[in-house]
Amino acid sequence: MSWLWQWCCGRGWSKQEDEEEVISSTASFTSTVADGESSESSEDMGKAVSKVSRFFASKKSEDHAAPTSSTAPTPTPDPAAVLTPASAPVPSAVLAPAPTSIVPAVSPRVPSLHSEVPASDSSQPGASRCGVPPQPSTTTPYPASSPYYPLATPRSPLRRSPRPASPSDISPARPAPKRLRGETARYLDYPIFNHDATISYVQSSKVIFIMKGVPGSGKTYMVQKIQEIYQSVPVVVCSADHYFMQDGEYQFEPEKLKEAHEFCQQQARDAAENKNIIVIDNTNVRNWEMKFYLQLAKEFHYIPLVLEPQTPWARDPRELAVRNQHDVPEDILRKKLKSYQPVQIMYYGWFLNEMDSENVLMKAKNWLYEAMNVDQFAKDLIYRLNLSSPQDLFRIYSRDTYRDGGSILHCTAKFTGRGKVMGAAEYMDSAVVKSAMGKCFTLNIIGFIITPRTFGARLRLTTSQLELWGNDDNEKPPPVHQPTIVNSVDSTSHNTDDSAFGMQIPQSPCKLTTLEVSCEESSDRFHPTSGKGSRAHITLACAPGVKPVTTGFDTIRVVQREQEALMMPDDAVETYQLPGGVMRSYGEGLWTIYPDRVLQVSSMFSAFYV
Repeated sequence: MSWLWQWCCGRGWSKQEDEEEVISSTASFTSTVADGESSESSEDMGKAVSKVSRFFASKKSEDHAAPTSSTAPTPTPDPAAVLTPASAPVPSAVLAPAPTSIVPAVSPRVPSLHSEVPASDSSQPGASRCGVPPQPSTTTPYPASSPYYPLATPRSPLRRSPRPASPSDISPARPAPKRLRGETARYLDYPIFNHDATISYVQSSKVIFIMKGVPGSGKTYMVQKIQEIYQSVPVVVCSADHYFMQDGEYQFEPEKLKEAHEFCQQQARDAAENKNIIVIDNTNVRNWEMKFYLQLAKEFHYIPLVLEPQTPWARDPRELAVRNQHDVPEDILRKKLKSYQPVQIMYYGWFLNEMDSENVLMKAKNWLYEAMNVDQFAKDLIYRLNLSSPQDLFRIYSRDTYRDGGSILHCTAKFTGRGKVMGAAEYMDSAVVKSAMGKCFTLNIIGFIITPRTFGARLRLTTSQLELWGNDDNEKPPPVHQPTIVNSVDSTSHNTDDSAFGMQIPQSPCKLTTLEVSCEESSDRFHPTSGKGSRAHITLACAPGVKPVTTGFDTIRVVQREQEALMMPDDAVETYQLPGGVMRSYGEGLWTIYPDRVLQVSSMFSAFYV
């Protein structure tokens, strides 16, 4: 029955008038528990409730009888006596011997931790906070300690303590000390911090983290975690604040802000020569402030990832004023929040590091060499492109028309057009998309598509990747316009056989992740994808004047022809054997290579920022 008494005390009632409610609630509680137990247990619980009820009823009758007693009123206590521990009266409940099986006897002059010592009230005369109980008052006392369950008796009347105020509840009227940054750890739910495959991939790639957020939002803590997690590889943190550090102290000079940012940009450029990870620890409230670093990522083949703290106070100027390191006042923070611009994203996708990009391009080029050994293929493309020799085909395809400069390969998951495309806003606000930003994914390259306009790698997306897929696989392709090549191609102005379509990487800190795995024989080899995600591809190169988006339209055409071929005899489609694969022609210059092995390559889900 000890648990029953503890439960009664733990309910939080502090007034004697609530005893009836305690009794009824106790009975309801025990009857509910007993519903799922044996009849024998139910009977025991019923007896327990009866004992508790009788106890409260007896106490109530004693309390009601007390005022009518002929005992003289209690005289006002002498303050001197109250302050003297030796003369302080000790309640009878303390002097009463407790059962030795529950609690040992205590000295009558030292109140037990579980004995009844009413809480001191500074509003009452003679109240003490040193553990000496005050003199009895004329008011109805709190129920005495149970002689049977002294351990369950609270030291002071039970009260429901208020919930501690959260950091966001702090108001200017209650200034609080600087918050511990460790609290921000609760909001570090990013793959770069907690996903093992992602951490391993970042360590073997080139990534530039661009922080974005007003002071106090949690950027610095995130930067510290990046340095801690990726300490095994070179990590360079670039910040305009570093310019104002003198002898370990921050001394801000507004007139030198321009020089500080130029200093930060030079730091980043120097680090881009040979470092794996670069962190830009600036506010970047307006998007133009990130432009230099995004351009740097293109030039040096880094995967960019903009990180915005997701702390609940990231938009609260009052809380930010309390939390920021450099004591930026609230009015300045309000202005920064007012001018805060959301990131502008042209498209989302899976991005390869520079070494994997070069490796995939070289493997694709080898497949093109093998295809050129098929006379029908060489003649078809030479005729459609007006070339003088098969070697010109290798110089035709380039990456010069890429919006990102053709720096690294990627597969576009969703074209958002700065949020202006239909469905872009919903995609950008999707929890699945937000949680995947910066996460590592393995892409499966299952084939190559070659046309007079484009050269692309074909992908088969996994279930988790299909959740991020937002492009229209049934979009109607525009009319085909064949590129016109006048006479022969000038080899001095286009690619040479020594490069992978113009991409040359002399030295890189990145590591290769590409891996060829055997694919199981199946009846759908010549129609490996359909429906959602069938448009997924990586644009490897394009003919002069052709935009990379054309590769997606060529992929849609191939998928349509594959589905039509299912209703035709096997010999209706021209098929040619290649070393390690099969090549098919679907007419109108649509050629597809189906390798015997799948090429797997790691990637990071990020975005092309503008």
